Amino acid sequence: MKVLFIGNSHTFVHYVPLRVKWFFEKHGKDIDVTMLTHPGVGLDYHIKQSQTYFDLMYGKYDAVVLQHNAHPFPGKESVISGGKAIAGICPEQTKIYLYMTWSEKNNPEGQKVMSEAYRELAAEIGAAVCPVGEWWWQIAEAYGEELYFADGEHSSVLGASLAAVVIGRTLLNMPVEKEELYQEARELAAKEQDPRMIDLVMKDGELDMA
Repeated sequence: MKVLFIGNSHTFVHYVPLRVKWFFEKHGKDIDVTMLTHPGVGLDYHIKQSQTYFDLMYGKYDAVVLQHNAHPFPGKESVISGGKAIAGICPEQTKIYLYMTWSEKNNPEGQKVMSEAYRELAAEIGAAVCPVGEWWWQIAEAYGEELYFADGEHSSVLGASLAAVVIGRTLLNMPVEKEELYQEARELAAKEQDPRMIDLVMKDGELDMA
């Protein structure tokens, strides 16, 4: 399977696409992953970039995973308009998956609005939803794990690993169950990525890509 990820820091922090690749390898499946990401942007940004058109039209991807702005969440209409625009340039053979993110740590009630927006977009464009945000809160409550980075918005390593497991299971049409999600996320969180790859850290009290 060849998959393109389009999103922002909630895709590239701790390299969610890489963790999806690790998940596939664990299950004996082949996958090639590519990502188009930029900090703090949404799908409305990506639809204006030439590489988005080129990669979707000529990359021969089996699937594209779309992730919109999350913090602050810009609302349902923003998600739907951006998603529909990108869906309009996706070839028939490229199945669309929506990476539903999580609301801020201090804003649990925001998840409902975010979830509804992604599900409405999915219904409009015939996409599948990777319900990361909904599982995020269930896993955090059930196991008392810290899924957030220090800023209360981005993911911890475990949080990014959980996202990868939900996405991986959705791509492979596998059942998504709480205990399996948690255990597989912990396994992925224990793996070491290439030290040459930059990642999100705290430096002198500030967020930094190092």
